[in-house]
Amino acid sequence: MFPLPKSKHSTEDYASWLREFLGPITTDIYFFTTPEFAPTVRSARGHGLPITVDTTYSSAFDIPPLKGLEELYRKMHALDRERSIHSPDLYAIWNAKPFLLDRAVKKLAEKQQIYIYAFWNDAGSFRTTHRYKEWPNPRRVEQIWKQGSQLAGTPEEDLLFFPLCALPGVSMRYWKEDMGPVDYGVSEGSFFGGSPQTVSWWSRTYYAYHDYYLSLGLFVGKDQTLINALMLLFPERFITIWYSDPLAPAHSGIIRHFDQGHLGACGMEWFYYQFWLADSQTRNAMRELWVSWTKWANWEWWRERQECRLTGVLALKELLARQFGMTWTPPARALGIPT
Repeated sequence: MFPLPKSKHSTEDYASWLREFLGPITTDIYFFTTPEFAPTVRSARGHGLPITVDTTYSSAFDIPPLKGLEELYRKMHALDRERSIHSPDLYAIWNAKPFLLDRAVKKLAEKQQIYIYAFWNDAGSFRTTHRYKEWPNPRRVEQIWKQGSQLAGTPEEDLLFFPLCALPGVSMRYWKEDMGPVDYGVSEGSFFGGSPQTVSWWSRTYYAYHDYYLSLGLFVGKDQTLINALMLLFPERFITIWYSDPLAPAHSGIIRHFDQGHLGACGMEWFYYQFWLADSQTRNAMRELWVSWTKWANWEWWRERQECRLTGVLALKELLARQFGMTWTPPARALGIPT
């Protein structure tokens, strides 16, 4: 977390969200922040729970892939259609995520702390009261990657998970590598991950294309648009969930404007992956909590109807074939990825 002078949210908001994340979650956490903000992070962590606070970087522009790019990012700001609410410093924070996750994995490996899977999680992504503790649940993660591997035809250790909020427009069927980032609301950048080798591949691939598109004078300030482009180039490597998938069996019977959401009462749908990655007991506890917040929580039939539904893991290549047609193939890749 690198606090910005100007932000869409107040300092109090971030402090509250930080407590919701660091207080109850028991999973090992590696947290990047500034030396000045480190005491706030440590005080928010639950008593006795594991955390590594890394204050190596005082700014996202201090990380090796972004070092020295301040002026280019300032010039790039003029290309942003949302420049009134974004800043060059915010672009750097978004674009730092792949490197920071990879660095955390490698720094821990130096201490013989080896993980099967590692995930980036935005510090402000737990925004309301919840019941999550051992999250993401290890057994649930293993189950998802096994199913995802079967669907994608890709080994588990080569799969990267990103949630989706939508599919790219049909016109993206004709997108090519040199056309640059895909400016659609498709991927969610607040949570992602996979095996250590996939985390490393993602970091190398992300910055190779970041630098390539930047050299072409294209806008690379919003991580989601670059993620979208890489999804089109390497669809076989991605597994996902799409909470608003109209064809998902879990969506069957949902009535728009009557039911609470695409899958029932599931809280903020952007963060549906939190529920999805939890164990069954915790999911049931979250269902009870969310239904209790609804208008007609005392009506039993309503409670049963609105219980948050569990959708399935999806292979991105199958979703893109559904959107673009079964004859669609990924664009040719000419850019080399460092090893």
